[in-house]
Amino acid sequence: MRKRFFLWIVLTWCLSSAVTVMGQRVNPQRNVYINQAGRTRIVNAVDSIGYNPAQVTFWRAGDTTMLDVAGTDRMTLREYDTWRPQVMPERYWADFDYDIAFDNDADPQRVVPEPEITDPTNPYYDDFKSHHSWRSGLGVNITYHDSTATITGDLDSVTITRNGAHVTVHTAASGVWFVLSGHSNNGSFKLYSEKKACVCLFGLRLTNPNGPVINSQGKKRLFIEVMEGGLNYSSLTDGSTYTKVQGEDQRGCIFAEGKICLSGDGELYVNANKKCGIASDDYVHVMDGLVHVVNHAEKGKAIYGKDNIIIGGGVVRTYSDGDAGKGLASDSLLTITGGLVKVITAGDAIWDATEQDYSSSSGLKSADNMVISGGEVQCLSTGTGGKGINAGGTLTINDADIYVRTGGERIPAVKHEDSHGQTDEAAASPKGIKSVGKMTINSGNIYVRCSGGAAAEGIESKRSIDINGGKIRSYCVDDGMNASGCNIRGGDILICSTENDGFDVGYLYMYDGLLYTIGSDVDQMGLDTDGKTFKVTGGEITSLGARNCAPYASSTQASVLCYVKKNIRGLALADADGNVIRAIPTPDTYNTVCALFTNSEIQVGNHYKILSYAHSFNDVPVTEYDFVAETITTTLGSFK
Repeated sequence: MRKRFFLWIVLTWCLSSAVTVMGQRVNPQRNVYINQAGRTRIVNAVDSIGYNPAQVTFWRAGDTTMLDVAGTDRMTLREYDTWRPQVMPERYWADFDYDIAFDNDADPQRVVPEPEITDPTNPYYDDFKSHHSWRSGLGVNITYHDSTATITGDLDSVTITRNGAHVTVHTAASGVWFVLSGHSNNGSFKLYSEKKACVCLFGLRLTNPNGPVINSQGKKRLFIEVMEGGLNYSSLTDGSTYTKVQGEDQRGCIFAEGKICLSGDGELYVNANKKCGIASDDYVHVMDGLVHVVNHAEKGKAIYGKDNIIIGGGVVRTYSDGDAGKGLASDSLLTITGGLVKVITAGDAIWDATEQDYSSSSGLKSADNMVISGGEVQCLSTGTGGKGINAGGTLTINDADIYVRTGGERIPAVKHEDSHGQTDEAAASPKGIKSVGKMTINSGNIYVRCSGGAAAEGIESKRSIDINGGKIRSYCVDDGMNASGCNIRGGDILICSTENDGFDVGYLYMYDGLLYTIGSDVDQMGLDTDGKTFKVTGGEITSLGARNCAPYASSTQASVLCYVKKNIRGLALADADGNVIRAIPTPDTYNTVCALFTNSEIQVGNHYKILSYAHSFNDVPVTEYDFVAETITTTLGSFK
């Protein structure tokens, strides 16, 4: 009874106000963190909560989630975590106290336009509307009124047909611009243009039950300007089924055959039910404004660009609740240079019979290379096998703030291995940040938390990872960082796993920077190089686990690797006089504590001690080893 009463107290709170757009509630996406069996499940987009002695009910937009109270330890608005303070130094604790949620008050205040590109040779120079000439006059004004539309303005340059509130425009003129306003629950705008055109959305509220709301069949640029004024926002909703048109693509609520260049001072809300929210058969470039896209389709994409997605400014928020849904997705490149990007996916992985594999949700997904070189990116994925950032080619990060959380589990939940530890079964595992190609981190702040279940890995590259700088934090159930190899030339790096190796790479070259790694307490390694090259020439490594790999003798910086076979709460490397050089907190669940120290203060020929602390660092320490570092790598004790 006490537990149930506690849950009731914790879960009664008032959500902030929400915006209602075309009857759809755009809520603040408040998240509830549920601790079950030592793992965390995240229920997001919560509007309200109901309670009875056996069950808790979460009501969300268009969805209801039921949860049995039995087996649930705690539910909070922030993750409840008892492992973190046991294994991490206190200076790292606050790095994981972040939540990823939409804020309808603060987010609009963070809209900053992309700086104008002034170099005409830049490939994106022509994406700025100000770099083009436009027809003088008032433009073509289309005002929707329920089942009809009024059309006025510059009509000499266009041919217009209207069927109720469905407006189709043909034009061969260049620089025509259209102002769309009003409202209709059964209307659309379709454009056939041989030249560039601009569509200005001025308080437009438009639904097309049978297809796209805005549909450009021209190959030239479509400029979309979200205008401030009127209602201060525009909202567009497509249908769950589309009426097919022979020979024409219809990929989403807003679709263009050519490039889409989106800017403006207002707010755009897109509710996509069939395929994509905003889609281009070329690329999508967001430069300004607040763009909020909700996608409900299975395998749907909130924003899709066949050749690229470029986010240079503004605020982009996407929410995908369909299984295997994507936030920002490209069949080629994905580029972020500025702005605020918040991407939430809630759908589970599903079986793809054609590929004979699982297809999972991803916040950012590119089939080829991805570059994040500015701005702020937040990704939350709560479904089975869900990924935060998923690059099909290389991934390069420069001077960006990145926050990633996953709360899903592996599918299938249990991995079946043969006697050699191998498996060829298809599976989808949750990942925080993943790249198929090489990953390069030059600068920025990267925070990853994967807490859903087994196989939830933090940062993974199928090739190598080069770290040249930045602040990197990865805290996961499975490997905190995994790659075929790693070169570290700078940076402040913390890697932690609760059930597997902390830092698991095929080789490691440590030149500079700070690396702190933590593995789990059951025969796992803080730092694992698979028995391959591990060379240290500079920087600092502090690693905790049941085991650790030792640096090669070819290293030029001295290291100490030690084993202590008893339950303790702290371990330290000290000089001959007992002055602590580096200390590691350890949970008393470790049967064997293994620590690796390497830094510039350790010198071959000098005298050192390994000290242990039974309960806390306030205890009188016990000297476990009293030794002289006679070689480049000193090993004290063994795992067995």
